[in-house]
Amino acid sequence: MVKIKEMVETLSPILVKPTTSSITFSLSKRFILFNLMNKIVHTIEEDPYLNFISLLKNYKILGTFLYGTVHEFYRDRNKSYFKNFFFDKSLYNVIKDDLEWLAKDHGQLRVTITKRGVIIYDNYKTNSFNVLLMTIHAGTWVPEIIDKKLSINAEFRLVEEDIDTHRIYSNLVLMKGGIWIDNKQSRFVCDFNRGLDKAIYADNSEEWIDVIWKEKLTKREEHEILSSYHEFYFTLARLAESYHFNIIFDGHSMKSIDGRPSISFGTNFIPKFYMPIVIKMQQRLHTLGYSPVLFNTPYMGGYILEWFSKKFPHLFIFSMEINKKMYMTEDMKQSIDRKIKSIAEDITKIFDIEIDANGTDKPAI
Repeated sequence: MVKIKEMVETLSPILVKPTTSSITFSLSKRFILFNLMNKIVHTIEEDPYLNFISLLKNYKILGTFLYGTVHEFYRDRNKSYFKNFFFDKSLYNVIKDDLEWLAKDHGQLRVTITKRGVIIYDNYKTNSFNVLLMTIHAGTWVPEIIDKKLSINAEFRLVEEDIDTHRIYSNLVLMKGGIWIDNKQSRFVCDFNRGLDKAIYADNSEEWIDVIWKEKLTKREEHEILSSYHEFYFTLARLAESYHFNIIFDGHSMKSIDGRPSISFGTNFIPKFYMPIVIKMQQRLHTLGYSPVLFNTPYMGGYILEWFSKKFPHLFIFSMEINKKMYMTEDMKQSIDRKIKSIAEDITKIFDIEIDANGTDKPAI
């Protein structure tokens, strides 16, 4: 973890160069200032949220970002500063809708928002169960200038995008504890679950479509798109440095294709030590009426879990895929709210288990 105290000492001419002629303080005032800065450092180090925000500000990779509570941004959702912050109006409207969805029950939730639609919701509970949840394919927003160059329309993208997975999985963080990082940008702009060289889809790069682009992206447009990729992984790294998580969880949905299960866990990058817990989760889903629930069918875990496993090889990391037939209409064009709510509640329940010495599960206390 980057130590905030080292950062303050680097930035502060009082601590690094106490004899500098540019800033002059008496010894008594220096002593008072030194104590004050130590108190600030201690507060930041004790509060992972303040630590996280301080790191974002210090590195300046994200540029301008907003942070506050859901209630505060909901209150200000129609103010000019909030409207004009985002990349474009369509992204603003998407995030405004989410604030209106969350405001009633989760107004005090702390939130950090980037201009390109990555949102970090903070319900972290010190010395308690905390999950780092990612819904990186839930986004549908495509900047207008990029949309004009895509050969595929919004209806086709709907088939591949993880529609409403942010509403399915977020209950885990909202009701229990942890950090939820949501992404409003479509994977057809930039896929955060790929390596950098494959993050922007190319013609013939995907099995399900040959032609992605009807007009080639400019170098400037590619650079702009990949900036969001770098920002995302920078933010993930800062989260991992600032907080302690019990589980890293990557939540997705999958197309309804013959032979695919109702739910699948991606376990390719999970340490074997944690597999008994995942097996118990599978069994709990069976008892809740979901069938079949399989492992690594068809996905074993994407690039983002591989990235985590290399940096943090002992973490409990896995992904989940919900078959779209479980919560969408037969034509796969619309979500069904009551089914989303039911699945969200059930997913939260599967984390209410503990493994005892005999390998059997019991309700968590």
